[in-house]
Amino acid sequence: MREKEPRIRLDPWAAEYEGAIQIGDEGQEPARVDIRVESSVWAAVHPTGVPSSRAIAFVDGVRRIEHRLLIEDGSRTVFGLLGSYGVGATVIEETARVAHEAIGRVAVTGAGLRLAPFEAPIGDGEIGVVFDPVAEPENTPAAPIEGLQKAMRASEAGLAERLAAEVTVVFLDGPLTYVTAAARGPVVGFVKRLLRTYLDPAASVLLPRLEVGERTPLFLVEAAREPRYSWYLRIGEGRPIDSALTGIVRLEAPSGPGLDAARDLADLSARELPRFASDSARDPRAPQNLVPIGALEARLKHLLGDHAVIRRAIETRLHEEAAA
Repeated sequence: MREKEPRIRLDPWAAEYEGAIQIGDEGQEPARVDIRVESSVWAAVHPTGVPSSRAIAFVDGVRRIEHRLLIEDGSRTVFGLLGSYGVGATVIEETARVAHEAIGRVAVTGAGLRLAPFEAPIGDGEIGVVFDPVAEPENTPAAPIEGLQKAMRASEAGLAERLAAEVTVVFLDGPLTYVTAAARGPVVGFVKRLLRTYLDPAASVLLPRLEVGERTPLFLVEAAREPRYSWYLRIGEGRPIDSALTGIVRLEAPSGPGLDAARDLADLSARELPRFASDSARDPRAPQNLVPIGALEARLKHLLGDHAVIRRAIETRLHEEAAA
């Protein structure tokens, strides 16, 4: 006898609630840090020179929960969601342009349960949006959000790897967790949220003392996955009432190409990135949320489509199933 198909039901609370949940994909595994790989003196580094006209790309993504789900699968209830994400790049050459935009939609479920593709018609019965199935092993409220985040991060990394062959450097918004050795050029992870302390207290006192355009020496993060070089950089100043760490970001580069290559990227980042720091009058995440990233995010959010229309399409599909 064929088992019943899982029944998809909506979490009655609006998707916006719990929206502040952040998946800390900075990497939670223990890591050893060597702060003496570039210099025996732990002091600010101020690279000389001026920004160049070389092509630079900034890659980022946005995500949105369309609806949270509670799936009835036999005697158990499985957490899930229907979510959308957008990924793209801002390429800076003689001018700035947004390019390579792509939209993905996923039906993420916990407990290893994989649904069929979820189709939500819009208009006269036509297929409006299709959510591709993704399964997470854990069955917790946070697991579906993590699945959506992973899908977005993997898409960002793929775009960064492809673009690295076309420009001088790619700054990927976020850590290099999903970037592989397939990248045919330099990809630098740009981490604007300081979620994790990599430095001991004695080394950390340097951070608030950094001037705009100054960085720390490189340090080697000996993580379980591929080791990577990292550094902190001040790209802008905060207001007098802001934290002393406002304007400090962390960057990382693969260790494979070697120390000299990482040092060149660190110096390049210190020369280039301060000119892209945002203003608090325009961006509440200033100065860390770079202007090219902010413009890209606005474009991608538009491409996700009307949130209310998509939610109605999802609810219409489920109403029809419930009434059948």
